[in-house]
Amino acid sequence: MKKILASTIMCFAAMAAMAQTADIEVSYTTRSLYRNGVERINKYHLLANSTLSKFYSPRSEEIDSLISTPEGLAAFKKTQEAALKAMIGQGMIDMKNLPRKKENVYVIKSVRDSMITVYDMLDNEPVYYTEPFAELTWETGDSTKNILGYECIQAQTDYHGRHWTVWFTPEIPVHDGPWKFRGLPGLILEATTGDGIGFFADGIQQSSKDIGSVYDAEKYERYNRKDILRARRAVIDNPKGTLTAKGLLDGVEIDPDLLKPKSDGGDFIETDYR
Repeated sequence: MKKILASTIMCFAAMAAMAQTADIEVSYTTRSLYRNGVERINKYHLLANSTLSKFYSPRSEEIDSLISTPEGLAAFKKTQEAALKAMIGQGMIDMKNLPRKKENVYVIKSVRDSMITVYDMLDNEPVYYTEPFAELTWETGDSTKNILGYECIQAQTDYHGRHWTVWFTPEIPVHDGPWKFRGLPGLILEATTGDGIGFFADGIQQSSKDIGSVYDAEKYERYNRKDILRARRAVIDNPKGTLTAKGLLDGVEIDPDLLKPKSDGGDFIETDYR
């Protein structure tokens, strides 16, 4: 099966490169920590060919597809309202059970442009930024291990404030991987830091899906990556000051506990904004 997958990818890579169709789809479990230290787990997929890839949450893309039309947005709001009423009727509101996006990030990697484009949300504002491939450099080691039946080689990088160890397999000739990672001679199946953040491949298959773009991409406003992170940190460290500056507390009474700083030493996946 491994040989069939690898050879098929090589045969169709040229055709896929001419279009925006994938030749491989990889599912990843992502692990990180909430600020209170509780483990956070999400599912992402990578669609990739030799020149283009998209790393995204299938559930979030499904919702973005739905709300990209007025009719779909109205239907989604009705679904949310119905779920909220049901929870109120049961006497308990659990936001985890409310239909909504858990993740907002899309990562597009374009070999033609040698550029990574990240689409995200800053509060309720859709934002995006770009960065060159050149910001990511690798040091390959001699260690090996088996992941999903593929022989993998270790590589390491210091990237945007964190040290990462990754495992890639030359058996799958796709120079891509989870999140922003790419540029090794094979598919990256695992990437971890030393403090609980990681991406772990749990499924690989051939694909002819349309990689496509991000729904309503024209509505995203261009920002600087570090400015986005600084703005998020400001909300965590000084929620009252941030909301006051935006005029969102004028004439509003809010539980003082909700306005206390929430920082407890945790940080984002990228820490070089400070």
